[in-house]
Amino acid sequence: MFRYALGLLAGAVGVNTYIQKNNRKGHKKPVKTSETATEHQFTLTRHEKHYIKQLQDQQIKPVVVALYDKRDGTTYADMVIDHLDKKGLQIIMVASDEGFNHSIFDDRNIHTINGIYLPGGPNVPVHDDADPRKKFEGELTGLASSRDIPLLGICRGQQTIGHHHGYAVQDLEQYDSHYSYGHESQYEEIYATTGNPSLNNRVVVGKGSLLHRALQEKLKYPKKDEPIEFHTTCLHEQHVKHDPENNNLQVTVRGKYDGAVEGIEIKTGKYYTIGLQHHPEAVIESFEWMRREKIAQAQDELSEALMEPHFIDPEIYTGMAYSRAMTKRHAAFEKSSDEKAARAELGLFTSQTKKHFLGKQSEVQESRKPRL
Repeated sequence: MFRYALGLLAGAVGVNTYIQKNNRKGHKKPVKTSETATEHQFTLTRHEKHYIKQLQDQQIKPVVVALYDKRDGTTYADMVIDHLDKKGLQIIMVASDEGFNHSIFDDRNIHTINGIYLPGGPNVPVHDDADPRKKFEGELTGLASSRDIPLLGICRGQQTIGHHHGYAVQDLEQYDSHYSYGHESQYEEIYATTGNPSLNNRVVVGKGSLLHRALQEKLKYPKKDEPIEFHTTCLHEQHVKHDPENNNLQVTVRGKYDGAVEGIEIKTGKYYTIGLQHHPEAVIESFEWMRREKIAQAQDELSEALMEPHFIDPEIYTGMAYSRAMTKRHAAFEKSSDEKAARAELGLFTSQTKKHFLGKQSEVQESRKPRL
């Protein structure tokens, strides 16, 4: 019987695989109705996903250029890069000092770029045009516009997008009200709702934007004409100041507590430049950390339960302990609407990049056809 219990304990270690397999078995996609059919134009079809997978098996992947300066800190940039890598994208990291001297920008390679990522960092030196990072950010923003390449800017990345499109970047006017830290009741409300201490703000996504449609799809949100709200993580001191006289970009997301600009979009052709002032990558990582902690706790509880003395049938007792652990593990893998929203934000950039990649692959195939 002890050997049987050890076998169950060993099996519990590989429960991630077990759960994933069982989640796939018998899983049925919800039937789409007029209220739930909210796919946006960058949603990949099953055929497109299969084709991309075939190319990835041949080490042919969509290419994303990421600004990467170690001296500015890369904690959050690393989170985004890791996320994009797991989604099957090839990341080319380029430091500001190297800039357009990197070989990816050579005439023979520049057409292979399918996406651009501008990370967070120190405050934007708005009055220093000689700053190498600000200069490179401007060049990348211009490249996205001129070549219609999807671009994602997070935190400082959004600010530089705004700056290079003629918007003012300045300190938050109401720093305390922007963050729930300045309002104990707001922070307590967020924590009571989410159980995640990393979430410190709530944002509102306005209807009519590409991001709104992406969130509708991910969250199965049926109310198409209503804003979508969710909790997130903010870490900034500056922000893009909205200018109603400047129509170069669309404000898509605002802070719930102070109305600060938390998201922007610019249609560059077929594709979009997207800015996010908050950090979806930090939200995803915080929930992943909580998930790992819950799984480890369930494992420890199972181990302790199997070693405790008991007075019922050993097989029944062991089965009950194992069932409780499995229930907790299943619960740990459930995603909240806040985590789903964060994944949708990064997923919008990923799907755009893959669509851009497929378009370039189609152009290559078309160029190889014999001319009659």
